[in-house]
Amino acid sequence: MGHRDTLERVTGFVVGLAWRVILIALLVYGLTNGIKMAYSYGHGLLYDHAMAVEGAPEEEFVISEDQGVEDIAKALYKKKFIDNVEAFKVQSLLYEAKYVPGSYSLSKSMTTSDIIQHLTREGVKYQELQDKNLMDLEATTAAEEIETDANGVEVIGGSDDENMIAQDAANAAFESQVAESAAAAAGQ
Repeated sequence: MGHRDTLERVTGFVVGLAWRVILIALLVYGLTNGIKMAYSYGHGLLYDHAMAVEGAPEEEFVISEDQGVEDIAKALYKKKFIDNVEAFKVQSLLYEAKYVPGSYSLSKSMTTSDIIQHLTREGVKYQELQDKNLMDLEATTAAEEIETDANGVEVIGGSDDENMIAQDAANAAFESQVAESAAAAAGQ
């Protein structure tokens, strides 16, 4: 029976060793693929690259009232401005980006961080104009923005102080022209 006992122990050792080798191989395979996936994900988040070479034409991109960061990211991905929706969402969170509805000019030569910064910066401008009631994002035309004062001088946007200074300068120029015309008429 000693022979059979030795055979069982050797078989048990070989089977145990085989399971250990399989387990180690699976562990190495899992770690290798996990590292590759982590690198790929991190690379997508941290490697800031453009979708086109420098000088790509600008295209219109519209953010509507009901769009959140994920909707904006998917729309940018669909229009091929970005190649990673998750990277855009994470970078938007890191930049603390707030997106304002409106129409923006973007280029595919802009990196993801350039796009986020541009949308945020231009969004702040849109918001300021809205807050000052100088612009209605839904229906604004250049002709509607132009106002004229009593003398027919155009007054466009600006703060109240800027408008008053511009109007005073226009009025002074108008009065100067009237005085010169009167002096020329009296001299004849």
